[in-house]
Amino acid sequence: VIGQIVEYSHVEIVSVNGKDTEKITVELRNENDVRLTIVLWGKFAMNVSDAIQLRADHAVVCVLRFGKIKVWKEDLSVSNAYNVSDIAINPSMNEVQAFLALLPKDGLPLAIVEAKALPMVSMISEKEDFFIHTPRKTISEVLESRQTERCIVMCTIAAIESDMGWFYLSCKVCSKKVQTVPNDNDDGGFKYFCTKCKVYTPKMLPRYKLHLVVLDNTSNTKFLLFDNLGLQLLNQPCIELTGKVTDEVQNPDALPIALTNLVGKTYLFKIVIEKENYLYKHDTYKVLKIITNADMINEFDVNHYPSGSESTVCPQFSNVSEAPEGSMMILGSSSQVSESNSLTPAKRSGTPIMNLEESFDQNSVTKTNTAVRIKKEKIEKSG
Repeated sequence: VIGQIVEYSHVEIVSVNGKDTEKITVELRNENDVRLTIVLWGKFAMNVSDAIQLRADHAVVCVLRFGKIKVWKEDLSVSNAYNVSDIAINPSMNEVQAFLALLPKDGLPLAIVEAKALPMVSMISEKEDFFIHTPRKTISEVLESRQTERCIVMCTIAAIESDMGWFYLSCKVCSKKVQTVPNDNDDGGFKYFCTKCKVYTPKMLPRYKLHLVVLDNTSNTKFLLFDNLGLQLLNQPCIELTGKVTDEVQNPDALPIALTNLVGKTYLFKIVIEKENYLYKHDTYKVLKIITNADMINEFDVNHYPSGSESTVCPQFSNVSEAPEGSMMILGSSSQVSESNSLTPAKRSGTPIMNLEESFDQNSVTKTNTAVRIKKEKIEKSG
């Protein structure tokens, strides 16, 4: 199959036969604008997602060989057949060049869409996972937990920490974080090294690593989420916010406006409580999945809190709402967050937080879309 990618979904983590697997849905069109859905799993999903993020302004053409055809009722789709399939994005092939020449010159932009349901796949739906199969907890209950478990938390993003950065540089080939190692010429500089691929100066791709301060009316804590979930929240690849990667860092702690706009939004988070959280008082919890759909969030809130009972969401914000006019937009770093007594790392239930505007300083950090430069640090010689 060969076609131009015109729509794609976020990479999802779905449970298939009890195992978490990455999944992405893309829609292709041919030169006559006939559409075909392709569903990719595992490493194929990640590779295609990365290739889409690195796209330039030109059309993105996908070539799938040795795929698997699926028919459900009247809907036809194609998927990869595990390790048998071969998938390439914009490969150097005569067939691709001929196909590009036939495409209509309409400049159709890529669109991010909700993933399509696949009834034929033996997996738990996202709604079942959040509404039925995973227990729901308030933040205070999360902080009091003394066992390793997964749970659903409905809470509001109150701030985004930036002192640890909001992205990291990864190897484009293996997706692992690149390391810095000293140069061989002792000039005090450094170069990048991928420990998995064993190569110096690999091709790099920035990826999201977001540290969120979240709260409900029982307490507050911190959530950590990575690239695919960041893409789901922002509907923008990380590289669109960082700009082109160069050799020095400029304003690494500054937050783009797209990130500050998350403040005040309420979502459903599926998190994991790990041993480090309750044994060593580690107050940051890793996010596994997110639901951003407003209808599902409202339905979840109504189901868990019938009419007349109190929702655990901070009452100053409606579900998936913008921050109120004049309220705080963002706290730029955890050092700023610590200035508020309400946001000390929560190791206790604490009193309910009833008003965000009283709980946080009114700060705003914005950033223009500038190039990312990686700072060359000098390494002092010992002795």
